[in-house]
Amino acid sequence: MGAHERAVRRRTALADYEALRERRPELFLNPPGAAFTILLDPAEQERASGEASRAAVAAGLPESAGDIGVVYRDAYFCLVRDAVRFADDRLGTYIRIVPAAASGGAAVLPVLADGHVVLLRHFRHADRAWHWEIPRGFGDPGEDGSGTATRELQEELGVHVGSLTYLGPVSPDTGLRAGTDHLYLAHLDGARPADAPAAGARAEGIDGYEAVSQEEFRSMVAGRLISDAYTLSAYALATARGLLKTDES
Repeated sequence: MGAHERAVRRRTALADYEALRERRPELFLNPPGAAFTILLDPAEQERASGEASRAAVAAGLPESAGDIGVVYRDAYFCLVRDAVRFADDRLGTYIRIVPAAASGGAAVLPVLADGHVVLLRHFRHADRAWHWEIPRGFGDPGEDGSGTATRELQEELGVHVGSLTYLGPVSPDTGLRAGTDHLYLAHLDGARPADAPAAGARAEGIDGYEAVSQEEFRSMVAGRLISDAYTLSAYALATARGLLKTDES
């Protein structure tokens, strides 16, 4: 790639970065005592980018690994590389994932009228494995967490919500991802989910459901049959708040 192409690439990344700063200023705060200070002065940004590019090349990586700004984006998230000053005064870069929806996503623990918990058997591309999970998804533009939770239940289970209880926020990966998602417990009004997932759910990797007693759910967690962070967090919050039983008595 020539010098002109590199300059265009960097200008585009920085222009998108400034647009993100305008839309989401809370993502660029430097609170007192922050271990990593985001640099917003263009001269400091250039120095930090240069340091990171040289280190990348020395490690056998492309020099673009030092670019700052929005270095990738799609409909769901963008990849942001900030110029930063570390706690020891070194300059460099730090990368993070920023979801497209400012409200974050939502995950919801579905509970039937008889107290059984509904879990999905979901194939995940990232680790190429099947997981027992609760419904979850990205928020749509302008949608709050409860709206996302309700929509995900309808899309993934084909059921309607009787009542929805907010459990709390969850930060799925504080080392890489900005923002929080939201956890809910839903009491379902009506029948159990259909025996087979709808075509839309199957297309997303869901091949079945299981309604388990709350004791069975606890045993699955204790037996390490569930590794999904959202499901484990919802279980912990619901149990701590007394919304799930700890035994069958």
